[in-house]
Amino acid sequence: MTVPVPANLSFEENTDPEVVRYTHLENGKTWKGLQTLEEYSQREKLLGESSIATKGQSSEMKEKFPVGHELFGLKYFVLKDKNLEESSKTSQIVSSCEALCRLGYAIYPESNGKIVPVLTVCIGGVYTPHDHRGKGYARTMIGELNKHFDKLSKAPDAPEFVRYTVLTLYSEVGEYYSKSGYYSLHVPLHIVKDLDEFFDRFWGQEVLEEGRSLGFDDYKDLVALQQKKFDSQLMALHKQYPEKFVFTVASDIDIYKWFEIRDIFLMEKTNRHQNNLKFGFALKDDNHIIWHHHWNADALVIVKVFVKEEMDGQHYSSTLKKLIAQALSEAKKCGLKNLIFWDEEIPIKKLPELYSILTKMEDGSKVFAENGSLSAVRPPNGFSMEDTIWDNNTKFCWF
Repeated sequence: MTVPVPANLSFEENTDPEVVRYTHLENGKTWKGLQTLEEYSQREKLLGESSIATKGQSSEMKEKFPVGHELFGLKYFVLKDKNLEESSKTSQIVSSCEALCRLGYAIYPESNGKIVPVLTVCIGGVYTPHDHRGKGYARTMIGELNKHFDKLSKAPDAPEFVRYTVLTLYSEVGEYYSKSGYYSLHVPLHIVKDLDEFFDRFWGQEVLEEGRSLGFDDYKDLVALQQKKFDSQLMALHKQYPEKFVFTVASDIDIYKWFEIRDIFLMEKTNRHQNNLKFGFALKDDNHIIWHHHWNADALVIVKVFVKEEMDGQHYSSTLKKLIAQALSEAKKCGLKNLIFWDEEIPIKKLPELYSILTKMEDGSKVFAENGSLSAVRPPNGFSMEDTIWDNNTKFCWF
């Protein structure tokens, strides 16, 4: 049974920069890390101006989706309590959140064997100021957010790509969102603490493989290869589960640039400047790895690994070694102490040598560590969780 929302509560999409800044100054009290509140607010403003955040206004999306292109990009929402005094634009705000709306692809029974575009919405920045906690505001806001996207997807004139909108999030509060229709899909982390030992055991050579380092946006060709592989994976999953809704967030260099903007900003603010910072490495055969310098956590995080599908197990392992060696070299060069990757990105139990080395080096809590960002998904219209598969549920599409 749907619980009615009290008349004094108002859910609103917000585009006012002053209000957006207020929400960042509020949630920054919890999430600013090593930054000052002002620096955190500046970073969020930069991210809000990034190409993935303004995707809906790009010529690319206007051409692809003449109707509905404005639905893509970063959206801001607030919940207001009208019983509070309205002394300013922000005085009635009791909770806020953001939604990064990105292009995804899916295949399902009604798509007739074809991979089709879908709107994928990732919710983030869910925050209730301390003075307003314990009153159910955040849960009400998420319920209203669900209704907002349901209304868009069920509208008679909804574009085809909106009809099967999928909502995801990464929870930092455990199963909190399960009562709002979100199903958790935990992906363990692998955390390597001793980079020198791991380098010696896993790579064991002094010379790294030749190839090219990846700059800020000079690898669109590699992103295109990722999408071809994503398509192939969707088709394989559809063949195996023809009755299910299988989806992925689309590969997009603008997603990686979003990570890179965070990366560069925090590098400077934490006084860890690196000349010509690199964001990944590609071997001569175009197999590649993309990473993120997580300065706050003193770690290099692997965001995406690409190894061509035609490679058999032995060649796959050999290529993965070459790529991880590059990541380890980068971490050590930048003075970072840890290497982190998600199990769905590199499933170590399918890689006996890597699994053996990690289990000998690290205790179990580091080999399969609990992920503080708990993935969760709200299935699209007409599908249950049992009928939904989220492919590429990794750091790549984190928000």
